[in-house]
Amino acid sequence: MKMENKKKKSTNSFEKAIMLEVMGKYFLLIATILVSVMFAIASPSFLKVTNILDIFRAASIIGIMGIGLTIVQSTGDFDFAIGAEATVGACAIAKIMVELIPNFYIAFLLTMIVVACIGLFNSYIVINIGMQAFVATFGVSTLMVGICKFLTGGGQYYSTSWPSGFSILGQGFVLGIIPVSVILLALCTIIAFVFMEKTKTGRYIYAVGANPVAAQHVGINIRRNRRIAFVVCSMFAGFAGIIQASMLSNVTPSMGDSNFLPAMSTCMLGATFLRPGVFNILGTILGSILLAVISNGLTMVGASFFLKDIIQGAVLIFAVGFVAVIRHKR
Repeated sequence: MKMENKKKKSTNSFEKAIMLEVMGKYFLLIATILVSVMFAIASPSFLKVTNILDIFRAASIIGIMGIGLTIVQSTGDFDFAIGAEATVGACAIAKIMVELIPNFYIAFLLTMIVVACIGLFNSYIVINIGMQAFVATFGVSTLMVGICKFLTGGGQYYSTSWPSGFSILGQGFVLGIIPVSVILLALCTIIAFVFMEKTKTGRYIYAVGANPVAAQHVGINIRRNRRIAFVVCSMFAGFAGIIQASMLSNVTPSMGDSNFLPAMSTCMLGATFLRPGVFNILGTILGSILLAVISNGLTMVGASFFLKDIIQGAVLIFAVGFVAVIRHKR
């Protein structure tokens, strides 16, 4: 009898452990579904196709920024300038198209080179000079905001005749229904996922973040991979800024700042999905969708304006705490 009881207890313990592991891996997905169901019950129009597409459209900017932040945080670094990099992307392409080259494709290429150079600068002062990433990128963020204020005159910068290619990014639709920005989010997700999960460089980036000493011992070039992560992060942020500028048809010197906290939240939330404690692309995108669902749902049910900030802060604290606990246990 005692042996049977012990076997039952061990079986129950094993089942509970499996259940907890599954809940830990898929908690973010479960939470997203439950929150969506809750808002659908409170407001039947929440599940309309147009509203669902609006949610994905809202998730596109912070999702793309979150992808960049996920890549750089996978190395153990942090880019506090991601909001400023998005602003630079918006200001640079607008300035180039209006005052220098009225060709969207050339302006886009030049803008991506500019934001890539910001990523290189970030990597230089962090890796070569040895400054802490948080302090270094915060300084770069302040510097970039000042430059953007100079470019825009400190206020809104707009044109009455943006090139069609630029307007399509944030305002166009495929088949008259699907926003182009949602398509771009999907493409960025696929590219980033393949880069991080299927390429040698992506695996090296994960290795550097997991254990830099061990990575160095097996011959991985730590500096090179950290530098790549900073540059890729900056380029994703700049691209997100371009899309946002297209949506708004104007740019301001601080337009990317409001997206920094949501992007960081999506990145931290992503580390609770599939591989708890590990930053990953699919988790980041799901996190951006959850935040967009919450924002859209609160608007539809007529909730007080301050609730969005309260919930967003609570979500960020939960995500950071969850990741910290997982890593501490490991």
